[in-house]
Amino acid sequence: MLSGLLGVGGGVVYVVILTHYFEKLQLGNIEMVRFILSNSFFAILFSSLIGSYQQIRMKNFYLEEVLMTASTAVATWVIVTLIIIYFDWYSKRVFTIIFIITLIGSALKMFLSSKNGSDTIYKDILPKKVYPVVGILTGIFSALSGLGGGVITVPALSDFMKLKIRKATSISLGVIPFLAAASFILYAVAKPEENVHSTLGYLYPSLVIPMVIGGLFTAPIGVKLSNKLSEKTTRLFFVLLLVIVTVRMLFTFFRT
Repeated sequence: MLSGLLGVGGGVVYVVILTHYFEKLQLGNIEMVRFILSNSFFAILFSSLIGSYQQIRMKNFYLEEVLMTASTAVATWVIVTLIIIYFDWYSKRVFTIIFIITLIGSALKMFLSSKNGSDTIYKDILPKKVYPVVGILTGIFSALSGLGGGVITVPALSDFMKLKIRKATSISLGVIPFLAAASFILYAVAKPEENVHSTLGYLYPSLVIPMVIGGLFTAPIGVKLSNKLSEKTTRLFFVLLLVIVTVRMLFTFFRT
């Protein structure tokens, strides 16, 4: 539901759930991060596809902007992900730090924008050169955080470039399936270094498929809500979600 409402693909919630579960399997820190990223993106793929389909039905989909953003997002995402998969450097501690920094930065920017929202004029159209630049940032942070990119794309377009948030969330949601599809291919063909039963590469079907099913039913509800809520209310929901998840990940960080 949050995927459709906020254009974040669901990754903000999925990462927390997957972190909790894979900790119980007692995987090594580096392998655990790869499993978290892989399964988060797989779940995101379906919820974001359903959300984008709903946006198309409601005539709130922007194909040109999505493709301009996705082209550079996928390229940078693939480069960073290959470095994560084939070099043993990205530990769970580093992952958690980057995840928390990303959330805190996005939450602060969205909160400040919501306070000054009545004084800000938001646009319907941005210069085309903006979207590839946002795509580069989206790809890098998405690969590192497993968030699908929405936590970067939405604030970058709406808060920094002053695009209307309804359009920003739609573009963000449209970019996410491209990133998630690339993730499915790369992580599914990679071979885990630790022996975990019933996996497809780094995918853990028995855990992630139930999450996918839940997302398929509830993402359309979130899209409908996003078209009914005001700009300010949507921003406050976004900030509240990021604060809750940040607190949870901080607890995990200090516990380890």
